[in-house]
Amino acid sequence: NRPKKLPVVLGQEEVHRLIQCVTHPKHRAVLLTLYAAGLRLSEATNLKLPDIDSARMQLRIIQAKGHKDRYVPLSPRLLGELRAYWKINRPTQYLFPGQTDDVPLSGATVQKACKLAAATAGIKKLVTPHTLRHSFATHLLDSGADLRDIQELLGHALLSTTQIYTQVSMEK
Repeated sequence: NRPKKLPVVLGQEEVHRLIQCVTHPKHRAVLLTLYAAGLRLSEATNLKLPDIDSARMQLRIIQAKGHKDRYVPLSPRLLGELRAYWKINRPTQYLFPGQTDDVPLSGATVQKACKLAAATAGIKKLVTPHTLRHSFATHLLDSGADLRDIQELLGHALLSTTQIYTQVSMEK
């Protein structure tokens, strides 16, 4: 049984600085998606174009951890960023394709982009793509969202998994 460590969380201003430091359109879009939708790295890299439902303002997450599907809200800002990215890259299958259109962007590439952005932004914390998910959950809690709703958005099977964020929230 591993010791439970509190997650590293960025402040909203730090997230903003981190995203601003990403110049590559695809890397910027994937990091923004991780934060704005609270996704796991594999969930973001495996998104396909039909998973974006702009009419219902939702992202469909297919066969995530625990082999579960779920929907997460698609914010107007994220949709705007994804549309701007799409105009530049024109992906045809995966939203964030790797070397070729038929494979997703590698997790290692996203991790490198995240580390570089954190360094460029002057953030001294250990920042990984998962830090953006932790930050998403904590910022929701800070803004008054219900823990059960956050559990649903993150796709956690157990509420106890989501409760870790109550220990890093500024609204204790």
